[in-house]
Amino acid sequence: MNNQLKYIEYINEYAEKNKCHIWLGGSFLRGDATSLSDVDVSIYCDAAKLSDFINGYGTPVYISYTINPVGILIIIYKDGVAVDLDIIDKIEVTNDKFFHLENIKELNFTRNETICMELALRNDKPYQISRLFHRSLIKYISRKKDVGIGIANEIVTYLNSKVHVNEKNYKNQLAHLLDEFNDKYPLDDRYYNILDKIFYKLDE
Repeated sequence: MNNQLKYIEYINEYAEKNKCHIWLGGSFLRGDATSLSDVDVSIYCDAAKLSDFINGYGTPVYISYTINPVGILIIIYKDGVAVDLDIIDKIEVTNDKFFHLENIKELNFTRNETICMELALRNDKPYQISRLFHRSLIKYISRKKDVGIGIANEIVTYLNSKVHVNEKNYKNQLAHLLDEFNDKYPLDDRYYNILDKIFYKLDE
């Protein structure tokens, strides 16, 4: 969790220094985050600052976006920090703070639905599917095994693979599935290394 806390320090400092409104959300706001939890962040700023903000922590090894809802970037950094970045297009801010520890879902806002495609490293389907390996592992290790298994089998469906992932064979079959996927759609080595490190945590 040290890297996530380091990232939260970064966004706090960035918000105040650059007069950019940023909200912390999800498990880190609620206080129930695990060592592998994604950091949920919402940001309200112009496009130039957005790019600067994303790369200011480090060069991402993976950037994609959600389809439903549109307007959320999925970012994974080299140190393993994974961020769900909600890009805000319009919102009314009523205080003079820039780093907000309040639930943005209670506020009236709209997302920027176009900029995500511009900021993603790639837009093809295999690239978007490759993110599911990380998501599956994080959910499985975070005591949401059924969710992690379900996500893994989404990859099975996409590949039309003969593999079927369940709780008893999760680690071995997911490893086999990763090899199968990587043969067809080679992954960035930096992203693959992050997945490899998480695999070791399955034995802890």
